[in-house]
Amino acid sequence: MRTLKNKKAVVGILFLLAGLVLVSFPLYVEWNQSKEVKAMEQALSLIAEWDGVEPVPLQQIEHLTLTQEQLDNVMELEIPFIHMKQHILNETTDENLNIALTQIKPDQQPGVGNFTIAGHRGYRDGRHFSNLSKVPIGEKIQLHAGDKTYVYEITSKEVIQPTFVEVLDDSEGKNEITLITCTVSGKERVAVKGELVESMERK
Repeated sequence: MRTLKNKKAVVGILFLLAGLVLVSFPLYVEWNQSKEVKAMEQALSLIAEWDGVEPVPLQQIEHLTLTQEQLDNVMELEIPFIHMKQHILNETTDENLNIALTQIKPDQQPGVGNFTIAGHRGYRDGRHFSNLSKVPIGEKIQLHAGDKTYVYEITSKEVIQPTFVEVLDDSEGKNEITLITCTVSGKERVAVKGELVESMERK
């Protein structure tokens, strides 16, 4: 009887440890990613302030995984309705998606055609595109690129299959933005579209 109780106790402890690992792993991953995000933000600030003729000393920044060429092309997406402002890297890779939003199609030009952006949902509320599905139709979003801001108005929001890549195509006569993230299950995608309504000098 005592042996059976001991076995049950051991099994219970193993289940408890497994649960702790499952809970802790996403937090550990996000902690590592947050170091890379801070490094990126530090590097962007350094580049903006740098006025020397020598290359920007990015090598002094710990946990930086991006090159200066990648950083020089960083844009920013702002969605006031969900209090979101995120950097956009110019290439979609697993590494880039872990720390920022990314451009889906190469050689995109803001305000021209269908500008496409991907982002993870994030492990917690408010990170990446975790609240994208809450943005209502008619809401304005802003794409900051260099010294210009492009304002789009949300026109549609739908759940699509991952294979429905036509959502990324340009539509004749339209200048749009398309934002893509996963559903909670990860099996489908949320696609939010907006049309360009204004472009202006960045404040």
